Amino acid sequence: MPKIKINGRELEVAEGITILEAALSNGIYIPHFCYHPHLPISGNCRMCLVDVKPGPPKLSISCATTVAEGMEIETENEKVRAARAAVMEFILKNHPLDCPICDQAGECVLHEYYMKYDLKPSRLFSPEDKVKKQKRRRLGKHVVLDSERCILCTRCIRFVRNVSGDESLAMVKRSDKMEITTFPGKTVDNPYSLCLTDACPVGAWTSADFRFKQRVWFLQPSASICPHCSRGCNIWIDHRREEAFRIRPRVNEQVNKAWACDEGRLNYHLINDDRLTLPLINSGGGQKEISWKDALKTAGAMIAEAGENLSVIVSASLSLEEGKALLSLQESLGAKVMLNTGEPGWEDNILRQSDRNANTKGLTDLGIAESLDNGLDDSAVLVVFETLGSAPLPEGIPAPAIVISPSVTPAVKAAKVALPAASYAETAGTVVNFMGLSQSYSSALKPKGQALSHAEIIAKLSAAAQKAGE
Repeated sequence: MPKIKINGRELEVAEGITILEAALSNGIYIPHFCYHPHLPISGNCRMCLVDVKPGPPKLSISCATTVAEGMEIETENEKVRAARAAVMEFILKNHPLDCPICDQAGECVLHEYYMKYDLKPSRLFSPEDKVKKQKRRRLGKHVVLDSERCILCTRCIRFVRNVSGDESLAMVKRSDKMEITTFPGKTVDNPYSLCLTDACPVGAWTSADFRFKQRVWFLQPSASICPHCSRGCNIWIDHRREEAFRIRPRVNEQVNKAWACDEGRLNYHLINDDRLTLPLINSGGGQKEISWKDALKTAGAMIAEAGENLSVIVSASLSLEEGKALLSLQESLGAKVMLNTGEPGWEDNILRQSDRNANTKGLTDLGIAESLDNGLDDSAVLVVFETLGSAPLPEGIPAPAIVISPSVTPAVKAAKVALPAASYAETAGTVVNFMGLSQSYSSALKPKGQALSHAEIIAKLSAAAQKAGE
């Protein structure tokens, strides 16, 4: 392992890594724009220049220079600082002065670097001297490009070519009129297009869904796990005042690196919309609101009366903790428990899995493995446990007696009793992904309305059924 010095500090680093990687892994920050740990090296922004001895008389690009034994590297001397300031001035020469209305405000690397490494006024005589480029271009279903804000770091181009593989973007023109655009007849509509908003270090690529909805410094990020396929991508739920505003990928090298699919990101709407917030009862004249006490009394009586004809259908996205609670319900009531995995979805070689459930493996490992394909007895009394975005009941399944769900679904509308459940964003739990990796998540929000966690509802149903059977 090579021994080097960075700013006089002796380090022993891994063979074959770059100076930038060596510095960052040892808590020494070197500013950079075009470098991204999950994309190929470009080396075009020149922000990461450092002084290397022994080495060339000119400064070296730290993101593209491999460490070597005996290197002495300076990241903060006068020569480096002067070069850094020059790079900043060059990048900012034609940058628009629209920070107050930019969606990236609060997360903009360019703004942070200006405050730290530049803080000088422009030498242009007037803002009108700046080169004008295209603004607010809808280049895909989910993404908008502002070419004036673009610093030409090429992260977006490298992402579509090397990760999503759709070859939709290219650079056109030359000099300071150069900009990024789509090839003729193409749009950025790959299933990972919103990753461009994360990869972009400035406010050039923005989400059409999130634009102008919330200032990011008002948002609180909470770590969670995406429940919408068996990959279990690590995510941040950004929320304010008990409302989710967006989902972003959380870095996990083993599971999803730094990416997340558009579908998983945009499913944050399910956290907010069409939620079941109160118990409902269908007494023949349509559904009406009912108290928890009366709902549990009615549901408990139906469960007790069903006896050995009780069948429970559960979403394969329930957590391990909720699965264990269901097993206790099965033991106490003798219920037949079946897993609803739904129809397979689309799959690719990037992240998406055809299993649209977060915890199929975890629940089957617990012993909840019987499939709905085995059929139901005509006399079965159904209790259905749904999760946010879980698979609908297959055709031919009789109307359920009791449905526990976070959303107003067809099963809820058909149920005799519907009980509001908290979503994954409002509870804590553990899921096991298709690789067998166990991952835990915590609650980000309070349950909506009168909703309770699935585990609490299971306990209350069990107690109500036992009381009704006495």
